[in-house]
Amino acid sequence: MDEDTTQAPEPSDKPSEKALKLEGLLSHKPLGRVLALEEVASEFALIRDTLIEARKRVPDEADFAAVGQASGTHLVKLNSARAEVGQHLLKIEPAGRNRAPELFPSLDAKKAPVAKIVFRPLEIRGAQTRSLADHIRNPDDNSPVVLKAFAASFGQESLEALRTALLAPMPPVTQLPAAEFPIIFLPRPGGGDLQVTPLSPAEANIKFWEVTERYFRKQEKDAPPVARGKWLRQHVSGKPQNISSAIGPRRTRFLATMPTILDQRSAELHRFVHGGSFPRWRDPSVGPAVEAYANLLDQPHSNADIRAGLDRRADALIEGAKVFVDEILAEASHDFPDKELRPAPGIDTIILRRSWPKDGADRARRVLTGEHFRDRLKAAGLS
Repeated sequence: MDEDTTQAPEPSDKPSEKALKLEGLLSHKPLGRVLALEEVASEFALIRDTLIEARKRVPDEADFAAVGQASGTHLVKLNSARAEVGQHLLKIEPAGRNRAPELFPSLDAKKAPVAKIVFRPLEIRGAQTRSLADHIRNPDDNSPVVLKAFAASFGQESLEALRTALLAPMPPVTQLPAAEFPIIFLPRPGGGDLQVTPLSPAEANIKFWEVTERYFRKQEKDAPPVARGKWLRQHVSGKPQNISSAIGPRRTRFLATMPTILDQRSAELHRFVHGGSFPRWRDPSVGPAVEAYANLLDQPHSNADIRAGLDRRADALIEGAKVFVDEILAEASHDFPDKELRPAPGIDTIILRRSWPKDGADRARRVLTGEHFRDRLKAAGLS
């Protein structure tokens, strides 16, 4: 598609009245010109007369046919400006829908005024805002009046040419500029591969403006605060108009940040205060300490030194587990002051909730629920 190389007018402090008038009549967005149904004919006549006053040629049958032929649901040029004319768009009709999907024009920027006649949203009082193209592809009770009004100003031949082009199937795309398109190979049921290329509908790109418009509204006095977010609109060149006249000269950017990933302890703490299990005591020295305590407890004989050693080992395990529980409850109270904390599990459970070697869990459970360990818990005031 050729770029518009016409000579731009010299800039001035104030646009001409004729330019302003055309801009106020031709657009891909609603202009706020609410019309009674019987006023649609005078609106099309006003567009025609304003084109004449601005010394621009009134579009004819061929112009409207070109717009219809270059309008589709998927614009290949959104992926690559090197897509060749005739291979630059698709008209995909999803199965199971009772309405034809919305189309968007993709033709030379010099034809933008014609496209804006066809795709300008007509705001008819008491009716849904719809363009001339919508009235052709998805007619309603007002459509005969709208189509007759258009034909009165631009000719019945132009209407028929536009209707034929908008309703005609699109020739298939058989060649793509490979560099800009992802290629995915899917297995065929009967063997071999199916080559596919994902392509987003033009609506997803063009209507992004409507989705983000509310973030840029002016804050009114005494009104609820306007949601802002981290959005930015940047004015870029007019070259996107050579992809589609429905694409504005601004680029919208936003900053998306992922939530901070919690470390394991913080994640377990968050889960506990919201009804989950108590965090695990992951000190790697605990397992060997329990094994050493069990080995000493399983000695076939006993004396004062062995009994003192058993007391020290059991007390060290109990004190370590108690310090861990106190730290967790203190952190939970600090980080979630509005949450009512459940009691921590018993000391033996705190020690047992870890990975054990083969048969290690059974042995640990036996010694941590045994008489000696229960006596040391009682001596520490924990049972």
